[in-house]
Amino acid sequence: MLARLRERRDVPSDIEAVILRLADPREYLSEPGAVTEAARRLNAFLVHEGYQVQLPGGRPRIVECDPALGHPSQLAPVELKTTMSELVQNPAFAAALQNRLDEAQTCHANGAHIAAIIMLGSMLEGVLLDVLHTRTPPSARRQNDNPPLHQLIEIAHRNGWIQADAQRFSHVLRDYRNLVHVPVQFRIGDVPDGDTFKVCWYVVVAAMNDLAATAPRP
Repeated sequence: MLARLRERRDVPSDIEAVILRLADPREYLSEPGAVTEAARRLNAFLVHEGYQVQLPGGRPRIVECDPALGHPSQLAPVELKTTMSELVQNPAFAAALQNRLDEAQTCHANGAHIAAIIMLGSMLEGVLLDVLHTRTPPSARRQNDNPPLHQLIEIAHRNGWIQADAQRFSHVLRDYRNLVHVPVQFRIGDVPDGDTFKVCWYVVVAAMNDLAATAPRP
């Protein structure tokens, strides 16, 4: 395979075809969760060239992205050290959340920063909800099986699943996620831009790393 890639390294269309084949869910029918990891590993290299693989509707495509996303020092206080399939036990739910994360990157890459931030907040809410369900018995949820995001953040911090910094800034992300309501945007006044997205991305990285670090060990 390596020799064939070297033969075709000067033919961009051939290299693109190989990358898309490696990220195609149809190659992983017997192991659906592997496609997320394959895309993550491909993107770890592609991002430095300003590209990334995304899976809208389950079909891979290559899009342009901000190369800064490949540098943890610019992207977040720490590198994202987990994957969605490692945090979320239900494979179908993990795939749905990963799709929202991918869509957030697509929106950001195309300048749709409000949409990107809304996707990040929605994704974080889904992750925290799954963590709540998998780490606590039903009796401990006080008959509220689907609490809103601000409660999920507080529950996660109270149980020691996320640190205080992730707790505080997750509430900021929640505020920006509420831009889905137009009156909220008018109340905030400022229009979110690429820098706003990056700050929200920092929050997601910190929260997901905290959740991974505090996950129960088998």
